[in-house]
Amino acid sequence: MTLPAALALVSLLLSLFTLVAVGGVYARLRMLEQSVLDPAGAQLADQSRKVPDELRPRGAATHALALLLDAGCGVCAGLWKEIAERPVPGTRVVGVFASQETAASFEGPMDKLAGPDLWTALYEGYAPCIYLITPAGEIADRRFVYGDTDIPALLKELLPALSESGSSHAS
Repeated sequence: MTLPAALALVSLLLSLFTLVAVGGVYARLRMLEQSVLDPAGAQLADQSRKVPDELRPRGAATHALALLLDAGCGVCAGLWKEIAERPVPGTRVVGVFASQETAASFEGPMDKLAGPDLWTALYEGYAPCIYLITPAGEIADRRFVYGDTDIPALLKELLPALSESGSSHAS
């Protein structure tokens, strides 16, 4: 075997090893994301699941969806618009913002609450995020929203009752 052929073979083996290692790291990160971000998982068991009273369902609403939003985030604006276009029956939808200036940049029929204390009570390092809140004021579920998230499917997953009543709103 010549020296150039040996170097090419070693380079090929190193490239293959690198590809397998990157794939393994990616798979491990996806698994970690699914386990760490699971709201019912043991990772979050020691955290308070109560929210401020302002976020509880009101009136005839059986649930509340708190949308943690930020003004500089295109995904946040898309989430706000998508939910404004798709009413969620029996659910109070409220946007939670860090400041009044941020809240003013979002228009729509949903409630808007702003304040650093309210924002801090929900913020986990990423926005946008949807929190499902029970009448008792506890977080029943929470989901991070990404640019490719299917919002109607996410709402149906969060609120199983939407499977029947919300199907007419899906496009």
